[in-house]
Amino acid sequence: MHQDLKHRLLAWKNDVQPGEIKKVFISDSPFTAGEDIIRLEKSLFNRLTGKSSPLTATSKFFTTRHLINDIDHLNSVIVSLEKEFNDRYEQIFHETDKADLARYAELN
Repeated sequence: MHQDLKHRLLAWKNDVQPGEIKKVFISDSPFTAGEDIIRLEKSLFNRLTGKSSPLTATSKFFTTRHLINDIDHLNSVIVSLEKEFNDRYEQIFHETDKADLARYAELN
């Protein structure tokens, strides 16, 4: 794996907000020698139970031998993964707290 790609993966993995867990898994591609399958995973950590939450977003992609294409592809996969995670988080938050949110009044 090229160092620039590895640095980008580590930068994403280490850029976490409180309660987030990000993981990167790398496997050799069974299809083409010298290429990899990379899986990204993002979840939340439940401080009460000490376990990850059921909210997990995962995405994977295949590397090629063209670094620029791989980094561009990785960046688009990261954007897509973050959007999916945030959308699911918002959905769960609103479904879970719908009754509680109804008790709040807007401050004018």
